Amino acid sequence: MRPAHLPHRFVAASFAVAATLVAPTTALAADAVYGGSSRDKDAIVLKTDAQSTTLRSIVIGWRATCDDGSWIPGGGTLTPAEPEPGFDPDPSELLVSQNAKGRFKGTQLSTRDFGDFAAGVTVDIQGKLKPDRATGTVKVKVAIIDKATGVAVTSCRVTQNWSASHAPGTVYGGTTAQGAPVVLRLVGGRKRVSDIFLSWSGPCSPDGAFWSREHLGNFNVKATGSFGDQFSDELTLDGGGKRAYDYSFTGKLGKTAGKGRLQFKIVDTDAAGVAGSACDSGAVTWKLAST
Repeated sequence: MRPAHLPHRFVAASFAVAATLVAPTTALAADAVYGGSSRDKDAIVLKTDAQSTTLRSIVIGWRATCDDGSWIPGGGTLTPAEPEPGFDPDPSELLVSQNAKGRFKGTQLSTRDFGDFAAGVTVDIQGKLKPDRATGTVKVKVAIIDKATGVAVTSCRVTQNWSASHAPGTVYGGTTAQGAPVVLRLVGGRKRVSDIFLSWSGPCSPDGAFWSREHLGNFNVKATGSFGDQFSDELTLDGGGKRAYDYSFTGKLGKTAGKGRLQFKIVDTDAAGVAGSACDSGAVTWKLAST
């Protein structure tokens, strides 16, 4: 069966340079790995203790819509930490007020630099853990100001419910080399990859950058655990132009882990067929665990 790009289309970045995702800081080995997605199909990965009572790390992705019509993507790996009085929190820390007995609640605080503008980002995350499932919410607020004047430019926000499954050997969760969460699900006796949730970013020519969330699926898995393909898609743009997508997604899965590589490219053409912006993720590796 032909691999599929399931119905979640690319979206062009509203800022000239997309925000950089936080690099993963913890190893993929985990007592329990959960993988799932949010309402908007952003991937989410959790690592807990073996009893599913305490969160050990969480990898998120999000896109916040701004009052001026633009939007900002973000996410990365967060590790629960206790606030330290007198010190600013690290952007990789989830400052938890609760993390026991199958429930957690915490906040990430960080800043972003957009050249003439600066942004303060607050991400509130809470969840409930069960042995086979986790659920919760992610709430993001972004305040953007003009550096020179300190005047507020716009604010951005998103609130999403999320759910994730713990199913060793079937559901895998991890990160890409860009720091983004990636989730994969096997069906049919581990013979087919039915769902892959992830996001990616890459530079564009002649300028700018691009960020997108992806929902892929329908990859047959060989007896060796290998799968993947190269395939294309096309979208009609406003004004009669076209956006061509070229995908390459390959990997190999074991019972408890997997790894592989992806590369996504897009090329826009106008109604007359003249090429415009071209964006490329470059070769990006990914790693998964299923324990």
